[in-house]
Amino acid sequence: MIDLTDYRLFVTGAGSGMGLATVKGACALGARVAGTVRGGEQQGILRQYLDDDCIFDLDVTDSAAVDQAIAATITHFGGLDGALACAGIIALFTSTETSDAVWRNVLDTNLTGCFNLARAAARHMKTRGKGSIVMISSQIGLVGHPNAAAYAVSKSGINGLARTMALELGPDNVRVNAVGPGPVATDMTAESRSIPERRDFLLQGIPLGRFGEPEEIANLNLFLLSDAASFITGQIICADGGYTAK
Repeated sequence: MIDLTDYRLFVTGAGSGMGLATVKGACALGARVAGTVRGGEQQGILRQYLDDDCIFDLDVTDSAAVDQAIAATITHFGGLDGALACAGIIALFTSTETSDAVWRNVLDTNLTGCFNLARAAARHMKTRGKGSIVMISSQIGLVGHPNAAAYAVSKSGINGLARTMALELGPDNVRVNAVGPGPVATDMTAESRSIPERRDFLLQGIPLGRFGEPEEIANLNLFLLSDAASFITGQIICADGGYTAK
């Protein structure tokens, strides 16, 4: 059973999609949550669930800003039990079409942003002697995907980061795992889902024959963050409707 009563959680990418769904679920389970957004619209959405002093409008590629937000959250909550790196972007270009700017932006946001959160959270959790870090990867980080070169590399990097940090932090009773969603009905996939041939191509690869819902990924996130998953670390767990079973 998942119990997050008085659990102290920090979520990047908390203003939309899977991050927002996780915030909602965590709050419903009794957790105290802080998170990051980008822009006033996401701030307004998150204010329905979090206090203003728990909402940080920042760029996750800015390590100093992430460090400051984590420090402020630890001061506010009196500690930190879990961290979820959910902020991410996608760019649909082949390898030869990918510009230097696109490459840097995707890797900086997805991989470096994830590292910035995980490092800041881990420093506190090592001292505390307990904690759980979850990183949002992707099925694409395991199997590759045409027209998403930078995205695939960024997610593969997250998988390596999760395994490495799990080995490093295991002796400190800090768990690190990655979640690999398949195609989920979020703003990130809206463009692909709006193009019939692209939508059909994606659906044909999913044995369950449908897109996932943000809440389905959030449920897995919450399980891994909780003590119900106390013997799980160093894993990349896919919630992809069976895509990677092929």
